[in-house]
Amino acid sequence: MCYSPVGSDARVSNQIRWLRSVGYRVDILSRGPDHPDANGRRLRIGYPRFLSRVLIHLLLPPRARFRRLVEKYLPVSELSGQKYDLVLVNDLHLLPWAVKAVPALTNGPVILDLHEVYSGNGTGLPYRLLIARYDDWLLTFITSPVFTKHLTVAEGIADLYRDRYGVPRPGVIRNVAPYQELEPSRVDPERILLVHHGYAAVERGIDLMLDAALLLEPRFVLVLMVLGDEKTLAPMRAHSAVAAGRVEFREPVAVTEVSRALNDCDLEVIFFPPRFANNTYALPNKFFEAVQGRLGIVIGESPEIVGFVRDRGLGIVVSGWSAKDLAAAINRLSATEITEMKQASDRAASDLSTRGEGPRFLAEIGA
Repeated sequence: MCYSPVGSDARVSNQIRWLRSVGYRVDILSRGPDHPDANGRRLRIGYPRFLSRVLIHLLLPPRARFRRLVEKYLPVSELSGQKYDLVLVNDLHLLPWAVKAVPALTNGPVILDLHEVYSGNGTGLPYRLLIARYDDWLLTFITSPVFTKHLTVAEGIADLYRDRYGVPRPGVIRNVAPYQELEPSRVDPERILLVHHGYAAVERGIDLMLDAALLLEPRFVLVLMVLGDEKTLAPMRAHSAVAAGRVEFREPVAVTEVSRALNDCDLEVIFFPPRFANNTYALPNKFFEAVQGRLGIVIGESPEIVGFVRDRGLGIVVSGWSAKDLAAAINRLSATEITEMKQASDRAASDLSTRGEGPRFLAEIGA
């Protein structure tokens, strides 16, 4: 079960593949249940129109909100009479229904994958006014005895859920990418390609990356391969770094193609200022996808990523969270150093992939 469209969710995609690899038939309940690796039933959750969603968030308290946003669109009749060996619930959006419905669907384990941190997961006024109270209400369901095991994406987040919410410490399954048979591309000293990919989230520092692009030496170009609607992307396209030719946009690709699409680049920039908890404890898909792409890594002082980068020689850790700090650290790099970082990613690629994480996932859930 996951509320996000499963085909664009790399973490859930990994879970489907790992379960299939040991013989499970995997049914999917999702807003977008189509998935190339699904081998069971595909159960689609409906979704209200944008204006309806806004009005529901504006006018209704959390429980009524859930009923109007989610519960009325669930294909409940299609689940009637089903008995599963294992139920895996991803994220929080289905929880008020799941804690009531899942006991009738299984006598086996019920795993709640919390993914990241939901409390305070935004900085803007619309989030604080419309969404924060609803997210906090959803979090009250994570302590339900229905769940036999909790998972999350990083060690710091596991500690946070244990200490703040009183759940048994979740198991940690990292958002790794499938292993790719790739070689590091050659570094052109005159045109070194930095890249940032994923969702175009200002909260995650993309504004600082654009500002830093204006301060980089001419040998560096920032490539943005980001997802978002035109409203989100328009301010980025209008940034002066784009007009100056320091930033280029690429069309995003399917989840399964990301690492190959990154391979001609040199350095992935993951600069997540600690604006809220998910930034502080970030260990995102894009880090592991960049390793599979055989890129060097540029990060800020993100505690969950620092150990990987330093211990394996994958890249650099920027001291400070300003655009000036970021640009200065990148400007100090030579083509030779970047080549060495890319070679280090090549050496780490097998372990930091689904090859290494799959057995850990199956052991955590008792599959």
